[in-house]
Amino acid sequence: MGGNLYRRNDVNLRSCFGTQNRNRCFERIFQLAARIRRLRRFAPFCIRNYPQARSRELAIAPNWSLLVLVLALFCAAGAFASPEPQNLLQDKKSVPEEFAPEEFVSVWGGSGFYKELDLPGAWRKEVEPYRRRWLSATGRAELRTILENGSRYRHYVRRRLAEEGLPSCIEYIPVIESSYKPLASPASGKSIGLWQFMENSIENYLRKTKWIDERRDPWKSTDAAIKKLKANHKEFGDWLLAIAAYNCGAGAVRRALKKTSEKTFWSLAQNDLIPGHAAVYVPNLLAVSDIAQNSFWYGVDLPEAFFDAELYSPYDDFDCVKVGGGLSIRALAGEMRVAPDILLELNPALLYEATPPDEEYELRLPNGMKAAAEDAIFSLNKRSEYADNK
Repeated sequence: MGGNLYRRNDVNLRSCFGTQNRNRCFERIFQLAARIRRLRRFAPFCIRNYPQARSRELAIAPNWSLLVLVLALFCAAGAFASPEPQNLLQDKKSVPEEFAPEEFVSVWGGSGFYKELDLPGAWRKEVEPYRRRWLSATGRAELRTILENGSRYRHYVRRRLAEEGLPSCIEYIPVIESSYKPLASPASGKSIGLWQFMENSIENYLRKTKWIDERRDPWKSTDAAIKKLKANHKEFGDWLLAIAAYNCGAGAVRRALKKTSEKTFWSLAQNDLIPGHAAVYVPNLLAVSDIAQNSFWYGVDLPEAFFDAELYSPYDDFDCVKVGGGLSIRALAGEMRVAPDILLELNPALLYEATPPDEEYELRLPNGMKAAAEDAIFSLNKRSEYADNK
């Protein structure tokens, strides 16, 4: 059981930390005072040999005393204040291994059990700045919006991760990459989609032609990201290294590992052996995963992945039908009597609202509408044949 917990009626744990803080602060004050005494003993020698220093010594002497007084008051006030949450995190041994949820609360304002992540390192010091960033008022609102954006895709992502045996924290990579927007693209335009694949990294995973770009497809790109992460893990044998390689490339991680005997992500990041964006990528992901999977414990109101079949089944379970080249999506939607935006949103890989003219294409449909689509395609083909023969 991890983290930052204490009993509601147990003040000893807090007072213990408070005592440690007071002792540490007073020790620093005494050290500073000793240094000032040494300086004052050295001052007469300076004044005797350097008369011009006399006025400077007299001018700064009162300031030393004032500085000591201010520091003493500041440190004492800080020592008696309630400890910062990260101070409580340092000593997990003081937290009982088993406890009832109603007896424990979080210093972050939530309650209940804390769930350990299936990736290690959530409580390392490198993660703390990102945790605090996402737990700020602005960060909470932003994370809530992102997870709401991804509500229609997160169930599929979560299910595929479980089927393939990947860590559940990987569900939150699109939070970092694209804010869970399937058509997100940076200003450079080099990457696109939920998982932000670059064009030079899609070989054997996704297709891109003049007519289609499967990086824009949330479902196909999710499957591709899982394959890529599994390949990285097979090579490096460590999920944090696999995730870092997803961000900066397997080649960069491979070269970095050759330069050190300690084959861990944290060692590579601390020694600047991988690019800076990869060094912060993993801590940021751990922070988001920790807050999202322990939202009650942190007291953060975050949306869960919605599983309402009536509202979200088109984005999780769907039918597919193979169609000929050059089929207009809007014409098919009109024949099926469904909104064109539904078919377009289910097939975002199509760049021109039509299937590629020179190949057969598997079109994604709302669940249960395969028969209606086949009838509509048959009617459209008959109408086209009649127009050609007329």
